[in-house]
Amino acid sequence: MGFQCSNCGKKLEGFLTDREQRKVWGMGILYVVGFPILTLMVVVGALKASPPGEDNPNCPAEPNMPWFLVTGGGGIAFLLLVRIVVNKVMRCVKNNQQCCDDVAGCFCEFGCNLIYDIMVMVMIVMWMITVTWWVFRHMIGPDRLHSILGKEGLDTFRASLGDNDTIHHVQFTDPQSSNYCDHLLYMVAFVLLSLGWIVLIVALFVFIADKIFNKLVCCRLCSNITHKDTSEDDEEQIRLHSNSNEMNINSAI
Repeated sequence: MGFQCSNCGKKLEGFLTDREQRKVWGMGILYVVGFPILTLMVVVGALKASPPGEDNPNCPAEPNMPWFLVTGGGGIAFLLLVRIVVNKVMRCVKNNQQCCDDVAGCFCEFGCNLIYDIMVMVMIVMWMITVTWWVFRHMIGPDRLHSILGKEGLDTFRASLGDNDTIHHVQFTDPQSSNYCDHLLYMVAFVLLSLGWIVLIVALFVFIADKIFNKLVCCRLCSNITHKDTSEDDEEQIRLHSNSNEMNINSAI
């Protein structure tokens, strides 16, 4: 029991003091939590979907809502898997390349990952804005939207999204009504989109704090390489000094 507590204490201490360990654990938690949620989106959407362009008895208010879940869950999962592959490939290239020094390889890995992360974040934000409008508008209802945005502002915003559908005030009890939507389908979409915005804001904050501020502004991108090189140089100088002393002693003898 004491040995287990000691191991747990060491792991916690490493998590609090080692940035690389925090990075590994953070990415692990993201993928462990993220993939089940994305799988839930795909499964619920697939079970409630109808062929594109046809009426959907599960959600007459928004017939394409199941496809929002399927395309969003599948697309984001694919982007996360590609992110893992890109990270592994760039790490392998950095560790095995011989044409550049370690610092150049570090900057190359960081640059490729940074470009990919920005592209993915932009695509996810565009998808989130569009799908959030298509889902949340039926929860808010047309009257509230007119009172919040005004008729002209609402029409302008809808025109920018290409939205010319009827806005309903969704209900979950009368399947024969045009404003009906399956409760499970709608609430999965509504709750996951709400959580998605929270996760996206946190991810954007971490992205700015770590990659932009910490690594670029504070110039800590390759600090571990610098410290490693410095320690290796110090060890080499100590070994040379020790050998020199031994040679002097042997000469004196």
